[in-house]
Amino acid sequence: MKLRHPLSGALYTLRDDGLVEVEHAGQTGVFAPTGAWRAGALRSADPHFLLWVGGPGLAPRGAPAAPTGAPGPAAPRPPPDLSRGAPGADPARRSPTMDLGLSGKKACVTAASRGIGLAIAKQLAEAGADVALCARGAGALESARKELEARGVRAFTETLDVADGAALRAFVTKAGETLGGLDVFVANASGGAGMGESAWQANFEIDVLGAARGVEAALPFLGASECGAIVFVSSTAALEYLGVPQPYNAMKAALIAHGHDLAQALAPRGIRVNCVSPGPIWFEGGSWQMIEQTMKPIYERALAQCAIGRMGTPQEVARAVVFLASPAASLITGANLVCDGGFTKRVQY
Repeated sequence: MKLRHPLSGALYTLRDDGLVEVEHAGQTGVFAPTGAWRAGALRSADPHFLLWVGGPGLAPRGAPAAPTGAPGPAAPRPPPDLSRGAPGADPARRSPTMDLGLSGKKACVTAASRGIGLAIAKQLAEAGADVALCARGAGALESARKELEARGVRAFTETLDVADGAALRAFVTKAGETLGGLDVFVANASGGAGMGESAWQANFEIDVLGAARGVEAALPFLGASECGAIVFVSSTAALEYLGVPQPYNAMKAALIAHGHDLAQALAPRGIRVNCVSPGPIWFEGGSWQMIEQTMKPIYERALAQCAIGRMGTPQEVARAVVFLASPAASLITGANLVCDGGFTKRVQY
């Protein structure tokens, strides 16, 4: 595997013996993934980037296989099927489903035609809420609308780019008018990963301004609700260094800070504000499926870092978002709920 450092331009290459060769400014050095220099004229390198390229979770390629009978890495476990209750449970004795208090409520979700956004919209509909959603792809949005209406709720959709501030504000206002109010606003849209000034602009316009503009347009409706709630979808990339400094990380951190400030400012108006920070989430057509197919070592390292032995699903993130958005979470505001299966390692107080 080869990766180029986004700031210095140095080329980091993982060798077959598990060491990392670094080429920069006409010099070459060899380092252990832990940062220790081993050979060459180049004697310094970014220790975080060395760790990203060479480990953890990657044994040297020339290392012998585990002896017969020795435990290997655990196979990723599937997520629990909550539709069937606890394994082995007597159907007649299952606990009743928690009433989230969302039946008849009105919700608006941005970027909700696929992945986490669509899962959030579906979960809201399952709880009995009417849902407004937007996305850039008309075909996927129409399919999402049909899925939601099949659950017996009203669905309002509009095709737009969240980076278009005027279009976003108009959509949120129209959503509130069409559905007869808004009780929930979920900012899910993101400019995604990328480098350079264009990526900074995209993440600022979509992740941060998209959330801020959406909230501004939703406030008249949320203020009239008896249970107004806002949820920002952030990321664990905002919380710990992931090996590559990029705009996505910084803008997701800004989203958490803004959400915390809004929680304090809007509490007197009866509006709660929380964030959910997912870790690696795998779904068909998503970024982690692409990484699995094209950058297998990076995928395997991320998978190894998930304490539960697997990556998350959009449905699992959606349950966290919908709970925080619901009256069942009436005492929670200003929180950032990390939803990552133990991917992050810091102590969260």
